[in-house]
Amino acid sequence: MFNHRLKRPIILLFGHKNKLWLVGLVSAVVIIAALVIYFVKSVSPTHFPVQSSMPVNASAGDNSIKFEVETLKHNDSGENYFVNYRLKRNQFREESKTMLSELLNSTVNKSKEDAQGKWLELSTKIQKEGEIENLLKIKGFQDTVADVFPENVTVIIYASSLLPNEVSVIQDIVVRVTKVRLDKITISAKK
Repeated sequence: MFNHRLKRPIILLFGHKNKLWLVGLVSAVVIIAALVIYFVKSVSPTHFPVQSSMPVNASAGDNSIKFEVETLKHNDSGENYFVNYRLKRNQFREESKTMLSELLNSTVNKSKEDAQGKWLELSTKIQKEGEIENLLKIKGFQDTVADVFPENVTVIIYASSLLPNEVSVIQDIVVRVTKVRLDKITISAKK
C-alpha cells in the first residue's frame, strides 16, 4: 500500500477515491456515447417502398386498414356545394402558391418582394377564413364557407334560412376576426 520511496499511499498519488470514481464514470459515459453514435450511424433510415399503384380498397399486407372512397355527384346545392366550394378554393390556392413560390425563388428583388407580400396576404386570408369557419361551427352552424377579401367578407351558411340572432352571431365573429365593417359583410343561407 505504501510506496517506500515516496513514503505515501498509492491512492494519494492519484488523488482521493472520489476522483477515481469520477474518472471512471466519465470514461464510461464517453464509451457509451461513442457506441450509441456508432450504432445510430450504422442503422439505415427507415423508408417506405414506392408502389406505383394500389387499388383504393387494397391494403399493403395489413388487412386491418381499409380505405373507402366517397364519390360526390356534381350538385351545387346542399352539402355538396360546401365540399365542392372548398375543393375549388383549395385547388386555386395551391395554384397560387405554386406561382408565388417560383417568384420567391427569383433573383429579381422586386419580384421577390411582391411575391412575399402576396404570400403573406394569402396566408392571412387562409387563416382568417379558417378561423371564421371553425368559430361558426363551434356556434352550432352545420357547415359554412367564408371568403375574406381586403375590403369585404362573404359567408355562406348551410341552412334554409337564418334568424336575426344567428345573423348577429355571424356578424360578430366576422368583425372580431377580420375587423371589417358590418356593411361590408355579406351573409347567405344555402340549403
